[in-house]
Order: sequence, then structure tokens, then C-alpha cells
Amino acid sequence: MKAAAPVVCLVASVWAAVACGGSDSTSFSPGGTDGGDASSSGGTGTGGAGSGGTSASGGSGGSGNTANTGGLAGGGTGGDAGPTGCQSAADCAGNPGGPVCETATGNCVGCLGASDCPSGQWCNTATKQCGAGCDEATDCSGATPLCDSATNTCVGCLADTDCPSGQICSSKACATGCSATQPCPNSGDTCCTASCHDLQADVNNCGACGTACAAYPNAATSCASGACSMGSCAVGFADCNESPSDGCEWNLTISACACKPGSTQSCYTGPAGTAGVGACKAGQQTCDASGLLWGPCLGQVVPSEEVCANNVDEDCNGTADDAKDTDGDGWTKCNGDCCETPAECSKPNKVNPGAFEVVGNQVDDDCDPSTSDTVATADCATAAKFTGVTAQDVARAIDLCQFTTANPPLSQKKWGVITYQHLLPNGTVPNATALAEMQSSQTAVLQNYGTGGIVPTKGPTMAGISSGRMRDQNDPGYVNPNGGSTFSTATTPPPAYLAAHGNALPASAGCSGTCPAGSGANDPVNVRLTIRVPTNALSFSYKFRFFSSEYWTYQCTVFNDFYLALLTSGAAGIPADKNISFDSLNNPVSVNNGFFDLCAPKGCNTCPFGMGELNGTGMQLSNTGGGTKWLTTTAPVVPGETITIEFMVFDVSDHILDSLTILDNWQWSLDPSSVGTTG
Repeated sequence: MKAAAPVVCLVASVWAAVACGGSDSTSFSPGGTDGGDASSSGGTGTGGAGSGGTSASGGSGGSGNTANTGGLAGGGTGGDAGPTGCQSAADCAGNPGGPVCETATGNCVGCLGASDCPSGQWCNTATKQCGAGCDEATDCSGATPLCDSATNTCVGCLADTDCPSGQICSSKACATGCSATQPCPNSGDTCCTASCHDLQADVNNCGACGTACAAYPNAATSCASGACSMGSCAVGFADCNESPSDGCEWNLTISACACKPGSTQSCYTGPAGTAGVGACKAGQQTCDASGLLWGPCLGQVVPSEEVCANNVDEDCNGTADDAKDTDGDGWTKCNGDCCETPAECSKPNKVNPGAFEVVGNQVDDDCDPSTSDTVATADCATAAKFTGVTAQDVARAIDLCQFTTANPPLSQKKWGVITYQHLLPNGTVPNATALAEMQSSQTAVLQNYGTGGIVPTKGPTMAGISSGRMRDQNDPGYVNPNGGSTFSTATTPPPAYLAAHGNALPASAGCSGTCPAGSGANDPVNVRLTIRVPTNALSFSYKFRFFSSEYWTYQCTVFNDFYLALLTSGAAGIPADKNISFDSLNNPVSVNNGFFDLCAPKGCNTCPFGMGELNGTGMQLSNTGGGTKWLTTTAPVVPGETITIEFMVFDVSDHILDSLTILDNWQWSLDPSSVGTTG
């Protein structure tokens, strides 16, 4: 209980019988003067009692008069000499140190305990003075009814239990919250870090304290039954993939969700009306995990190219094994066509079993894997041959190495030489004697002609045909062409050729003017080849050289021998007389031909290539022969057609002074060409 205010201690300004003692910081006035020296004679009065301060030295006791009662001796140092300071509160009345006497020290202080201070104040035990604050609950009231003895301030609470239900003590004030001693008022709530939460529905404390639900893009966050989940999507967004990991990921302004992820449906991507026909059937597709599209149609069978001879209707048109010729080249997959559409090759109608293989174009032109695209076909004639030389040998020697038949099955209908034969120029079959002369004297497979450097332009061999013996000076059976060989045959030139020229051999225009035409076809040799043209060929070419011993004695006379190359083809631009080898003035190949420039100069013949290459041929003897350099004839063809080519040499108007032609390097071309011969 707090006490009433003390009476102030008044201190006399004169020496008082009893002096008041001061505190450590405020000393009382000094103890009384000495009561008189002990050796001095005192008065009859009582000596004053000295009062020592708490730390000051008291005066020494006075000496009493020997005859009188000495006064009480003043206290010595520390007040040992006698009673010092205050003895009760009465002694502190009006004292500046305070109204309370601390008897232990004899000091007057403001307070020694809570009861010494009025209500609303507390006793500072260090300074022993009252100050504003509290030291017991009676000092506090209202919103701060409790005294915090540590700070001597009135507070709202000191412990959670000082607060009503639903509140805890926070910073000495009651606030909403909970603790172990102050549970949540709602039995369904859980105390999490001093606050109450419904763990079944709180998104920040879902299922357990501190378990916060993640935020979802474009969607609300939800906690239900203690488990986090994604709430409703924001307007304009959808959760197409049904995965909360990316929230409501799809912007509906782009498109709507296509399907429910994982759901399935029947599907068919083939042409309408083909499902359920032949091998075709529907499949099943599954909605993609994104929910934005259906996956591939699995298990479906759509129309495909027919597989041959399996009795299955792969193209689902109701009929089995009826492969289509998509590119219109005459072949289908069932009979060997390896390319029907541009997806398989750039020019489908040029790729089939009937085509020739183009080396280096990286296309299997003939649909035959055994035919190399990087290496040219091997040579099919490698050795010289002078007897029993057939028209087939001639074809091989000029690099026509593929042979076929007229009407093979479509899968075997390849390009190639169909027929090969020796005939007379007029197309009739020679008798046995004439045939033997042609095959063993007039036709040869050569590796060279003479020693002057006349060799094949492709491969190891070339073919030669002659109105005499097809030999050079180093070959067995050689006969000087200047004298010539006379054989048994005398016939007529080709009828179609004569008809195109007024039923006569045409005249020639030589360097010395127009040369007269002779007649007849004596000592002839004619190699006729019937060839199926490759389906990708638009033209062909071959090389030849012409030599004649008519030069120079019988040049520009009726005795000038002929070389003709007659082509039968459906191609446009073939001359009416069918001859495709001629010079720029349309002269047939003879000694008067404009290409005759391998010779000894004579008259208007400048012979720019001289005589060197004639060495060893016999044509060089006595300057009685000459010839041409290698010439190239080109001509157009119709892809896939059957052509006939006839190579023939014959004497005109006599049987002497032989002429010959060397043939080589037949080639097919993908490019169109006109008829012509170039040097």
C-alpha cells in the first residue's frame, strides 16, 4: 500500500544539538564541534553529540569538563564515535533527499519501497527516488492494467493468458493470435506461428502449417480438404492440357481446346468411299497431351500402290493387283517401274526398265540395281576380228552392247538391238557367197587402222566396212585398196534413197564443181540393225571416218563410191532419203565430200590434215588414197520407238578402187537433236 507524503526536515543554520546526516551525494552539515578537548575543562553544560556523515568524518568527541559531565564524544571517521544521520522519518521532514529515513545509512531518501511512492509512481531502488511508472498492478488501470516490473511501465499483458480467448500477448499488448497456452477459439482451426488457420481451406497453410499453395498462371489457387488445387481459369483462358503445372495455359482467342487429353476416336484419312474397301480400314487417334490436337491416326490402312500378284486390293478401288501407270510411261510398279511420281524422282516418265542408264546422274534410270550409275557399261567387244564377223559383232564394236527381242514381257522390255543382219543395199538377203564375202572380207572388228594413230574413240574396238578387204597393211589377208578386190555382187542402191533423188544416185558438189553421178551398187556391204530406242532418249550419235582410194585419180567422176547411213524413225526432221550422214552441202559421204581432208594436196584439195594418219593403211601408197578425220552424226528419235539403221558402203559404176568406213562410239542422249554431221 502506498504511504502519505513525508514531512520535510528543516535544518537549522546554527549549530543544532543534533545534526541531520546527508546521503552519499548530499552530505549533512559537519558534526558538531568538539565538545571540548578532554584535557580542557568543560563547562557545566552537556557536550554536543557529533553526527558523522555516511562517508564524511565525524568530529572527534569533545572532552567533558572534568568537573562536569562531558558531552557525548562526536563520532570519528565513518561515524564510529557516536549516533549519526536520521533515526526515523521524522528526522527527514523537509529534507531535500526525501522524506524517508534509510536507517541503515542514516540518509534521508525519496523511497525505499513501493509503499513509499504515491499511486502512479514507482521506487527506483538505485536512486531511492520515486518516478512516474509502476511497481505493482495498483499503479495501472484501463487498457494497461498490469505492471511490467522489468520496465516499471503499465502494459496490456505480460503473458498470453492475460489476454482473452483468440488473442495473445504481443509486445505487451493483446493482439489477435494463438499459442500453446492460448488455443484457437475455433476448434477447426490450427495455431500456425501465432495465428489461427483452417488447414483444410487456407491456401497459405494447406494441410500443414506453412504449406503455401503455388500460384497458377491465369487461374485461381484453391485449398480443399487440406490439398492444394487449381481453381477456376481467368476469363479468356483454358486448361486444355488438364495439367495444373502450367495453369490455364491456353489463350482462347487463338482457338478452343480440341479434345480431352488421352481421349480416343475413330479416324480415317484416306479418300472418301475407300474405308472398308479392299485392304483399307479406319484407325484410332488419341488426343494429344496438350489438348489442342488429335494425335496420328494409328492402325488405319489407306490406299497404297498395288503389290503385284498377291491378290490384295491395296489401292482400295475394288480390284486387286491393278497397279496404275501414274506417269504414263507404259510401265507400272508391277512390271518393274521404280519411279511413278515426282516424289520418287524428278522425271518419272523417263525412269523405267526401258530407259538407258545415265552415268553420274544419281538416278536408277533403267530401274535395274545391277546397272551402275557411276561406272560406264563394260565394253562388249575387246578383240579384233577379221573372219566370221556378224552384224552383231559390228553392233558390239560400236558400243551397242544391249540386245533384246521384239515382243518380250513388259517387265523385260528394255532398249537394245532387236535384229542384226548383213543385207544388200536394196534390202535383199545376200546369197551364201555374198554373205561370206561380207562377213570374212568386207567387215571387221578393229583395234586400229594402220599405224598412223587411227584408233577407237571409245573402248578397245571399232567396226569397219569396205567395198574391198577391210584390212590394213599389218592385217592378215590385206589387199592394196588401190588395186582393190572384186567380189561377186552387183546390185542396186536402196530404192527409197533413189526415189528421193529422182530414181538415181545424186550428183556431188566438190571443191572443183559439180561431180557427175554414177550408178549401181557393186561389192556392197550393208549392216542393218533394228533397235528399240530407250524411253528416255531423244537422240543418238555415232562417229565415223571415210577412206577411199578413188582419190585422187578418180575424184569427181562417175566412179565415186558411196557411204550411206539410212535411218528409219518416226522422229521429225529425218530426210526423205533417210541418209543422216552428209556434209554442209548435203553431199553424201564420198571422195567428193566436203570433209575429205586427210590426203596429199591436189588441185583444189588443200588436205589440211596431211597424210600422216594414213600410214600403214595402204591408202598412203603412191598418194592414191585419202579420208576424213573423225566425224560425228546426230539424229533425233522418238523415245521407246523401234528404229532401223543401215550402214553401207558400195562401189559405183565399177568394182575397183576400194572405199571403206570405220564406225564407233554409239551414244544415246537425253537431249533433242537435229540431223547433221560435224567434224
